[in-house]
Amino acid sequence: IPELLQTLRDHGHRLLVATSKPQIFAERILHHFGLARYFTHICGVALQAPRGYSKADVIREALAKAGVTDLSTAVMVGDRHHDIDGAKAVGLDSIGVLYGYGDREEHETAGADAIAESVTALCKVLLK
Repeated sequence: IPELLQTLRDHGHRLLVATSKPQIFAERILHHFGLARYFTHICGVALQAPRGYSKADVIREALAKAGVTDLSTAVMVGDRHHDIDGAKAVGLDSIGVLYGYGDREEHETAGADAIAESVTALCKVLLK
């Protein structure tokens, strides 16, 4: 993953995190594994988030913080249908990855625009 993130940055991509995990834990996890430095913004859910705060809300927040207004320049990468559902709700393309918790059927059912079986395959999709 660090190599993928560095390659994407080397090719001029800005990387954002939009997670349903609490913000404070997402930041701690990414710092612990030395990954936080690759991301422009890390957006998660506030510990006291209002009821009904959705994955789409987190994605919108991340895009807003990064100043992304042209959604055709962004894509959501995720390992569960929640990521794909959130992307669809916002109007983003999405890529489901099979090296996480979700499987092909879950991503196909959710309507992922692409599916990557490995980190290498994801890199190829993102850099084409």
